Amino acid sequence: MKDDPGLPTTFDSSAIAKDEMNWDAYAEHYDLMCALNPAYQENINLLLERLRSWQLPSTSTICDVGAGTGNYICAMADQFPDGAIFHIDFDARMNELAQQKYLERGIKNVQILQDHILNIDLPKSSVDLVICINSIYAISPQKSVLEKAHEWLKPRGRLFAIDFGRKQRTLDWAIYLFRESLKSGEVGRYAKGLIEAREVMKQNRQSTKGQKSGRYWLHSTDDFGKSIADAGFEIEELFACYRGYADLAVCRPLSN
Repeated sequence: MKDDPGLPTTFDSSAIAKDEMNWDAYAEHYDLMCALNPAYQENINLLLERLRSWQLPSTSTICDVGAGTGNYICAMADQFPDGAIFHIDFDARMNELAQQKYLERGIKNVQILQDHILNIDLPKSSVDLVICINSIYAISPQKSVLEKAHEWLKPRGRLFAIDFGRKQRTLDWAIYLFRESLKSGEVGRYAKGLIEAREVMKQNRQSTKGQKSGRYWLHSTDDFGKSIADAGFEIEELFACYRGYADLAVCRPLSN
C-alpha cells in the first residue's frame, strides 16, 4: 500500500493537481457511462445478492464511503426504509446529483456528509454495513480509511468493498463497451454516449497519470486482502471483479 503524504486531509475539488482526476467534471457524465457498462451493473448485483443472504434488519445503519452520484444507495435503499443511510463523498457536484436522485425516488433517510472520511466522526460500533465502491484506491492514506471503517462497524457488522486496483486502460474499456452495445443492439446509444462522455475518457486518462505517480493506489487481489486484514478484518470473500480491474472483499471486524 502506498500512501501519498502530499494529499490534503480535506480535498479541494477546485484545486486539481496534474495527476488528479477532476471529480466535478467526471460527475457530469458519470451516470451516462455507467448506463452503458454492464460490468458496472454486475458490481451492483454483487452487493444486492449479498444483502439478500445477510438479511439485515430494515432499521440498519449503512455508510457508503465515496458514494458518488448515489447509484448503490438507490439500488438498496428500499431494503432499509427505517434505517439511517450515510452518503459520504467530498465532491460537491457528485453529491448534488445524488441528492437529485434521492428526491426523485422519495428516499428520505439518507444524510449526505460532504467531507473526507477521516474528518467524519460516527459513534464507534454503530454501523451495520460499510460499503466502499471504487473509492479506497483514491483516498490516502488507505490504511487509515480501513481503520476508520473498522472503528464504525458493530462487532458483527460487515465491510463490502470493491476497489479499482489495476492500470487504467481506456481503449480496452472503449472496445468492451462497443462490443457490449453490439450484443444489446444499442450501438446508436453507445455512439451518442461516446460523444457526450468524452470528459469521462479524459478523466480516466488522468487517473492513469495518478496511478503512475502513486496518487492512486495500484494493488493486486492479494495486496488488497492483506491491507484489509492488517486493518483488523476477518475476510469472508476475496476475488477479482469488474473485468479483472478491481477486487471485491467482504469482511467482518475481528474486534472493536
